[in-house]
Amino acid sequence: MQPQLVMFTVVGVSFTEPAVAFDIVVPRDDSTLFTGYLGVLPAVTGMSDFSGEYDHAGVSRIVHLSDGGSFREEIVRYERPGDTDAVGHFDYDVTAFTGILSRIVSEGTARWTYAPGSTGRTHITWTYGYRPLAGRTFILTHLIGPLWMRYMRRSMGTILRAIVDERPTEGTEAAHG
Repeated sequence: MQPQLVMFTVVGVSFTEPAVAFDIVVPRDDSTLFTGYLGVLPAVTGMSDFSGEYDHAGVSRIVHLSDGGSFREEIVRYERPGDTDAVGHFDYDVTAFTGILSRIVSEGTARWTYAPGSTGRTHITWTYGYRPLAGRTFILTHLIGPLWMRYMRRSMGTILRAIVDERPTEGTEAAHG
């Protein structure tokens, strides 16, 4: 029997509508958001083995890490929020780990939700689950897990700052249009 996924979740609130937050974060270069943690958790350094837009279910890519490891991501759900009341989803499965992670986990899954909050706000929920290899649940839950949660919180802060820095401002469209 396979071990259960070990799940981790963080939530952030963006002061923009869901479609704006989604459009800023989802297509972004991951290396600008996931920069590693304390020299223990590696940074994303690049992507390969994909072409075109990374914007629909079935598309995959290889993500490269600063420790020389990599993994394969495949989008399983891509739903951009169409209006202010819609919820957006960006979900992908993670397989083919190499490097240190290949000795701890067999696969992972990431689920991002962009849900409307009070007027003009978005609740961004990022849930990440790892399936530990047999006998590795304790290591994942008690050693890596606390570091992973800090990494996720820090990355969410980076995401929220990127949204603030890149969101359109009132009058921007008129000035450029």
